[in-house]
Amino acid sequence: LPSILLPYSHASVLCYRYSTRPDVATIEPEYKNGTDCSQAALISARSTQPVRLTSIIIAEETVTGQILRCDTMVDVISQIEILSTTRELYVDDSLLKLTVRALDEEGNTFSSLEGFFFEWSIVKNEESDTLTEILKFSEATYLPPAYIAKMETEGKQGDIILVSGLMTGTSTLKTRLQEAVYKTVPPAMIRLIILENIILSPSYDIYLLVGAFIRYRVTKIVNGKMTEIEMPSDQYKLELQNHVVDPDGEEGNPVAELEPNSCTVTALQKGQANIHMQTLSHLPNCTIYVVEAAFLGFSVLPGDRWVLEMERKYEITVEVYDKKSNKVYLSDNLRISTTLPELHFSSLDFSKNGSYHYVDILLDGRTVINNDTKLDLPVPITGHQDVIIYKPIILKPRILVFPWHPKPRSYRHIIQVTGGSGNFTWSSSNESVAMVTVKGFIATGDNRGFSIIQARDVENPVHFGEMTVYVLRPVSIEFVPSRVEIEIGQVLDLPIMVYGLLETDNMETVPVNNCTLMNIEVEVDKQGVFRTLEGRLEPGDEYCTGIQVQGETQGHTLLTASSGFMQIHFSSSITIAAYHRLRAIDPVSVAVVTLTSSKEMLFEGGPRPWVLEPSRFFADLSGEDWAKTIIKQLRAPLVKKKNQHGFRVICVGLGEQFLTFRVGNKPSLLNPNPAVEPVQVKFVCAMPTSLTLTPVYKPHQLSLPCPLLQHNKQLVPVSFCRNSVLELTAYDQHRRKFDNFTSLLVNWKSSNNSLASFHVTKPMEMISKDDGSGQRRQHGHRIVTVYRRKGTVSVSVCFVGYRKTVSPSTLNTVVSFTCLKPDAPFLPISTTIDLLLVDDVSIVPGNLTIYNHPEILELIYLTEGSGYFFINTTNSEIVNSTYVEIKNYVQLKPLQPGVVTLKAYDLCLTCVGPARAQIHVSDILDFELDLIHKVEIGKSVLVHVRILDFFKQPLLNRYFRYMDLNLQAASPIVKLDSQPGREESDVQVAVALGQTTLVVTVRDKNGRKLSSAPRQIEVFPPFRLIPRTVTLIIGGMMQVMSEGGPQPQSNIYFSISNHSVAKVNDLGQLTALVVGTAKVTGIVQAVDDDTGRVVVFSQDDVTVEVVQLKGIKIHAPVTRLKTGTQMPIYVMGLTSSQTPFSFGNAVPGLTFHWITTKRDVIELVPRHLEITLQLSPEQNFAMVIHSIAQGKTGLKVTVKTLNPSAGQFEGNVGSFYDEIQMMVFGKLQLLPLSFPAEEILMSPNTHLKLQTTRDGVAYVTYEVQNCHINNSVIREDGNGILISGPTTGSSTLKVTALEYFGLNQTIVTPVAYLRIQSSPALYVAKNEELTALPLGMTLTFTVHFYDLTGDKDDLLLIGPGTRNNSYVAQAANVGLTLLGVWDKKHPGIADYIPIPVQYAIWPNVTTHVVLSDVICFTSEAGAWHLSTTDILQIDPTSGLVVTRSSGTATVYYDIPGVVRTYREVTLPTFNICGHGSSRSPRDCSSAHMKSMEMLKPETNIVCTVQFSNPMLDILTLSVFTVEPAFVADKGQYSCIITIKELSDSVRRDLSTGDTFVSVKASVLGGHYTGQCGRTEISFIPGFYMNELVVILSSREPTANITVFGIYRVLIKLEVRAESSSIVVSEPIQSPAVPNMVTYTLSTTNFSLFQQGLGLSNVTVVSTLTGQAVDVFVTVLRNGGGGGAGGKTQHDCLTTALAMTSVRF
Repeated sequence: LPSILLPYSHASVLCYRYSTRPDVATIEPEYKNGTDCSQAALISARSTQPVRLTSIIIAEETVTGQILRCDTMVDVISQIEILSTTRELYVDDSLLKLTVRALDEEGNTFSSLEGFFFEWSIVKNEESDTLTEILKFSEATYLPPAYIAKMETEGKQGDIILVSGLMTGTSTLKTRLQEAVYKTVPPAMIRLIILENIILSPSYDIYLLVGAFIRYRVTKIVNGKMTEIEMPSDQYKLELQNHVVDPDGEEGNPVAELEPNSCTVTALQKGQANIHMQTLSHLPNCTIYVVEAAFLGFSVLPGDRWVLEMERKYEITVEVYDKKSNKVYLSDNLRISTTLPELHFSSLDFSKNGSYHYVDILLDGRTVINNDTKLDLPVPITGHQDVIIYKPIILKPRILVFPWHPKPRSYRHIIQVTGGSGNFTWSSSNESVAMVTVKGFIATGDNRGFSIIQARDVENPVHFGEMTVYVLRPVSIEFVPSRVEIEIGQVLDLPIMVYGLLETDNMETVPVNNCTLMNIEVEVDKQGVFRTLEGRLEPGDEYCTGIQVQGETQGHTLLTASSGFMQIHFSSSITIAAYHRLRAIDPVSVAVVTLTSSKEMLFEGGPRPWVLEPSRFFADLSGEDWAKTIIKQLRAPLVKKKNQHGFRVICVGLGEQFLTFRVGNKPSLLNPNPAVEPVQVKFVCAMPTSLTLTPVYKPHQLSLPCPLLQHNKQLVPVSFCRNSVLELTAYDQHRRKFDNFTSLLVNWKSSNNSLASFHVTKPMEMISKDDGSGQRRQHGHRIVTVYRRKGTVSVSVCFVGYRKTVSPSTLNTVVSFTCLKPDAPFLPISTTIDLLLVDDVSIVPGNLTIYNHPEILELIYLTEGSGYFFINTTNSEIVNSTYVEIKNYVQLKPLQPGVVTLKAYDLCLTCVGPARAQIHVSDILDFELDLIHKVEIGKSVLVHVRILDFFKQPLLNRYFRYMDLNLQAASPIVKLDSQPGREESDVQVAVALGQTTLVVTVRDKNGRKLSSAPRQIEVFPPFRLIPRTVTLIIGGMMQVMSEGGPQPQSNIYFSISNHSVAKVNDLGQLTALVVGTAKVTGIVQAVDDDTGRVVVFSQDDVTVEVVQLKGIKIHAPVTRLKTGTQMPIYVMGLTSSQTPFSFGNAVPGLTFHWITTKRDVIELVPRHLEITLQLSPEQNFAMVIHSIAQGKTGLKVTVKTLNPSAGQFEGNVGSFYDEIQMMVFGKLQLLPLSFPAEEILMSPNTHLKLQTTRDGVAYVTYEVQNCHINNSVIREDGNGILISGPTTGSSTLKVTALEYFGLNQTIVTPVAYLRIQSSPALYVAKNEELTALPLGMTLTFTVHFYDLTGDKDDLLLIGPGTRNNSYVAQAANVGLTLLGVWDKKHPGIADYIPIPVQYAIWPNVTTHVVLSDVICFTSEAGAWHLSTTDILQIDPTSGLVVTRSSGTATVYYDIPGVVRTYREVTLPTFNICGHGSSRSPRDCSSAHMKSMEMLKPETNIVCTVQFSNPMLDILTLSVFTVEPAFVADKGQYSCIITIKELSDSVRRDLSTGDTFVSVKASVLGGHYTGQCGRTEISFIPGFYMNELVVILSSREPTANITVFGIYRVLIKLEVRAESSSIVVSEPIQSPAVPNMVTYTLSTTNFSLFQQGLGLSNVTVVSTLTGQAVDVFVTVLRNGGGGGAGGKTQHDCLTTALAMTSVRF
């Protein structure tokens, strides 16, 4: 189906539960597969009433809740019937099944009769025998229902039976219900007809042509076999009837006729007739149609497809059809001519009429079969059939065997198919063994066994090819015979075959085709000979896999391949060998020698003797012409290496020939495929025709040839300082070099023996020399001696003949021993060489750093030497070097950064070593800007730029043009100018204030822009020290300030020119010493980070003048003030330079005393009174005048020195004074206004009379300041009357009062003086004065400006404060300082105030504060806090401080919005213990006492106790409890010691211990834990007793009690008896045990032994400690035992140390 649609169901498996009416029917669910899910149920009728009852069965699905309903009815059977599919039964044919159907009264069929028993019987017919037989299902091959099979085993019958026909006829069968309740139900009967099994052949309808015939056969089936009945027969007879003539035929004539004896029917005319048996109506019959032929058809079997296959046999049938395509039966009297191509078909058999052919296919291809009929037809019928013939389908291989692998589809194989159409369908008979894809790809399954793979042709499925795939258990492995020797480096294939077991009777093993996936382990007994390669060989025809090994070293090894399957292991071994490649070492290819000379030939490598059969090894050398050579094999030691083969070949005849060397092993049983390696060389025996003479060069590291030998120059350079060796070489006519010419005589000659000569004692030496290929040739060497002289010399050599040791009889030519005889057969040969004597080569320069840029090309030069050099660099990837031989220099082009060594080898001179030059190629690593980074404006500095390489060395300046170097400033505050002639320098000119950065930018070879790290440049204003002149009296101090300079300002180093006049510290604080003049210099300098040099940025100096006061004067800005104004006044010296700075803070100090003659006119107020600060007389050099009322008064000041001998006043006087007069006048105001007029409103065309408060006292004038725009708005008539004009507008009126003392009061006036006002105000407790500012307080100083009359003017905008006329300052240190404010343009407008600073937090804890101190700081409404809580702990409310650790902490007191002051507390780290409180307890308030409970000062202390007696083995912690405490009322720490409740064992041990208790107190905190105190306390332990119960009796009338303790306790013991009848003896002390005494108890009243005595106490008391212990004494009557009793001591230990408080 192309698609299906299924309904959705929530439950994947439906499960039902059932319910019904149990009295009618019961239901039993059926469960499958052991689950509790039911989908079927068994219903059983349970009704006991013979009436119709109904029950409804409900089935509910357990998940979805779906309800199914089934109505079940239980009723009585009314009638029964027998059902059958047919009423005809054939003899000996298949059985017939009969079934009973039961009905109720309404004719409804019962659903099931299971469980009912029936009685079946055959109704006997008297006329005939039994024709049928009732059979059981067990007697037949039919499967019955389960309940029927159960009934049959019980011998009963059910509602289903089987019936078989025995004889022909009719038979009746009857059945009835056996239950008694249904005895009234009539039985059911069925009548069957039994027929003979007669078949008419052919049994189908037949189509005949007119004139054709067909013969019918009658057959009968008996016992399952078909038997033909001979006709004619008495019982059976055929006849034709029902002739129907075709409309075109002859009516009345039959269509066909039947010949009864042969049963042959012949067609007469077109029509139809019926043929049947005459006697039996139920026997088969058929129809015969007589038709006309219409066309031909063809069929082929097998396959019925006209796609045929070679080498197969087919049945080809020609068929005739009528017009309705009915196939016509062809009788033998018809003739059909069929033409089969003989090239493709071979006819094996054919029918008489030619319609059938049995053929064999001979050849593939395409062909046509032609047919025609030879019937009497109006139109001849012909036909043809196209045929395609393919070759047979063959699958290769025919059999595939694989070893079993646990993973399915492990082995895969593509089947090779030949023949067929090429389009196949594939199948596997057992896919668990092998699977096949649609493309013929085989994959093994997961089971062992075999499978037949078939490939059927899609065009004709009858054609197929097949193969068999076996998957077997592998049982053995073996190496396939192959080559076992290989050359080193080559790969040796070792094929392996694995055999699988055919699990048949023979247990035959067969080779597998592919075993590449088997786990084959490979082991070798010798490591290093072969290396096993990864992977396996692909399967081949003779092997299933293989191992590849590669020869690494020469040798042999035993290789073992092993595998296993299911605990069965199998293996195979093989010996393999590796050998070196066979090569001719000497000669490599050709050897040339002179006559009678020899050549030692050497061959190396090739196979070695086979280890298993070394006797089969051979190695021989053979030649083409044995008569011209003598060959002798060389043995050790001439052949030094084991793997070499040497031969000496002697030339005995001129000529050339090839010599062949073969080495290997002969085939043997153990090595059937041995390796044999051959190699050939040419051997030439000839006469020399030319000579060469060259110097011998011996390079130290390289073996490069000298170009002089190649260029054949006539002048050859050699070293003039070393002897050289000349080498003589001989050549034949083909310019081949001779390997040996020792049989020739040689003469040597020098042209100048003073430059070079030959010594007779050093003749020519024949040297065997390797030419680089391994072939060694003989060369003649002769030493030429030089004498360290440069020049040119010629050397000549001549061959003059053979040596006399050569026998002429061995030569083919005549040899002469005379030189240069023209008639001699040997032609003399000579050669000459010219030598140039030179020095060794050198490189200039020897070291060079190159910038890495592609356009740079550097040159280095080579001097001296031969002129032929080899230039080598250690790394060609760093620099590209090109040697220009003509000019003898090397061009260097950088490629990448690095270091490379350039070496120049002289190819022609023997030198000690190569000339070297170190070449550095570097990119830009860093930049160096050498400059002063702080520049004063207007000045210029030099900037040095250096580009550094990787070695932090500057690159050459000429490389800058390749870098596009640019020096840039971030802002234009500096101007950069290039320095002419210096590429690395620029001039920087500071043109504006500010900060900027300088950056060097370059571009590398890739165009990438590189920038240096920005260098900060600060252009600062001119550095100036202020004041420019400092005037001080002796002992005066002054702070030299600075302005300008670098910001933030660098360190200023102060110095003074005259140290005797004054001194200056690092902060610029001057102290005057003696009268005189000096110069103070301030230098702004810093250490340059790059160079480490000290750089001076700027400097300035001021003049210091130390003077004596000659007098004083009061500086009052004005002497005439308006009422209600304020004016500052201060004391100055006689000169303007002697300001309060000169003497205001001198040591010893000056006192200032001010008085006024009229206090109602002016009031003198100290400075800082506005903040409730009371200054001392030493600080009152400046005051403030408040003008109160109009009038005149005098003002006087007296200045006194505290120490006249200090020389502060001239003449050593004690005081100076000065007095001035002041006038206070009224303020100018317009009347009648109650306040100064700021605006006058007038209506147009009105008048207003002006009046002032100064009318009559001063001359008052009015001036209207009009402009040309508003000159008509208002005017003044000159008498104080304002007249408004007709227009509206505004104008300015200027009112001036000219006082009689010359002062004008105007609205706009210049500033006359200024005043400093302090804020905020400070509040103190009653009856207390604040004489100095609290340390840490922040002050705001406001500057107020006043005119000449004292009016305040706030129009000027000056000063760096929160407002433009304010200054903010903080009291940073304790002491006195002065503050002065003045106008730079008008230095006379100034004001000076003192600023004293002191601690405001008390007590003074600057010193003597140690760990564990408790300090009570006091406060009113502020809050306390700390800078760190690690050193101090403070209560923020009360101010109680406890020291915790060493270090420095700051205590802050803060009243929000008012003041914040502080004090530093320093705790030393040395061993000092706190003494409790830093103040007396009376200084601590109740709030402090309460805070102590929270801060717990006692946690600073750790108390420990220890016994002083080391022999006392008791822990003090088991006896005492020690706790620290702080006694607040006394301000002391203490240790409280309490005795614990002791155990009996501790009391016993402690009683005899005479010891003191050592108490130690230690301080904890920070980095130090120290011991603060230690003391010893007397300790008296209590005594101890073992016996506390004593029993006296007549048997033991006495008893002892023992007391343990120290001596001091034992001598102070008293023992008292409660009863007078008890007697205590004196103590007995043993000298051996001094810590024990014994007392004896007895009685004086012996009658007690008869009566007995109850408990009585004996008390042991220590008068020293007060400890008392009771001993209970009992007197028993006669018969009782006595003595001391057990321990029942329960008293407490009493000691001298019950509870002790130890204070420190």
